[in-house]
Amino acid sequence: MTATANAAIYNQGVVYVIYDEAGANAVTDKTDKNSNGVPDVIEDIATQINAAREVFIAFNYPDPLNCERFKNVASIEVYIEAAETLKLNGMASATVRKKSVHNPDERALQLKIANVTNPRTNSTPTHEYFHLVQYSATYFRNAWFLEGMARWSQDAADKINYPSALDLNFKLKSNFAEKKIFRGKYDMAEFLWYPLAVSKKDKAKISAALIKKYKYVDGSPVFHDNIFCGAHVMLKVLNALKTKEELAAAQFGGIETWRKSGQRADSNNKIILDCVKGVCYDKF
Repeated sequence: MTATANAAIYNQGVVYVIYDEAGANAVTDKTDKNSNGVPDVIEDIATQINAAREVFIAFNYPDPLNCERFKNVASIEVYIEAAETLKLNGMASATVRKKSVHNPDERALQLKIANVTNPRTNSTPTHEYFHLVQYSATYFRNAWFLEGMARWSQDAADKINYPSALDLNFKLKSNFAEKKIFRGKYDMAEFLWYPLAVSKKDKAKISAALIKKYKYVDGSPVFHDNIFCGAHVMLKVLNALKTKEELAAAQFGGIETWRKSGQRADSNNKIILDCVKGVCYDKF
């Protein structure tokens, strides 16, 4: 945690945002339209994360607060950090904080969000929350999977212009495209994950109740419409990956000794891609 000992804490549902009110880590936009003493962007970050959690639970994704991997975790703590220090838009930790900042008797998951983030125009909070979903679902941590699929997840709160899926079959069978996928990261959202969602014609529907429930301080909706393209498809991929963990871990001595370096190993790439192919060609 990088906030000071005197950091303010804003609570909304299961989310606690821990932020400095002044100094390098303070949010750059201090607008407070509802005059409650909390910058609107702090409230909106919590709103977007709670909304993302609820919509993914609605589509049967693992709930990080109620899953096998994270035991007895009760909340998500979000630390606001200077963008210059963080050097990223956000970060999600796979490590449980055993004594949370807001309650030392409570275990919490941890996210970091850059202090320049405005959730009304930036879906980084959803992206970082989705990493917790991925960590809950599988131990695979190769970047083209983690970051590419997490960027796809942002469609829940930020409408995406999906590319054509006409060349997806070529990408899944081409050695050249395979090498590009394995070297990729965030760019794999547009190259692979978006086309996969389009190819399966998976236009999942967000309920009217959730759309009505989640609004930012200025009244604008978190969910821009009721379509979440690919929600069912991506869950199938995560479920398929879970079935392949023992195969990937075997060369590292098994699941019990499959540490972070093994979870990111190049040898995982073909296993992960085979799961994508299996979902694409209806073998899972």
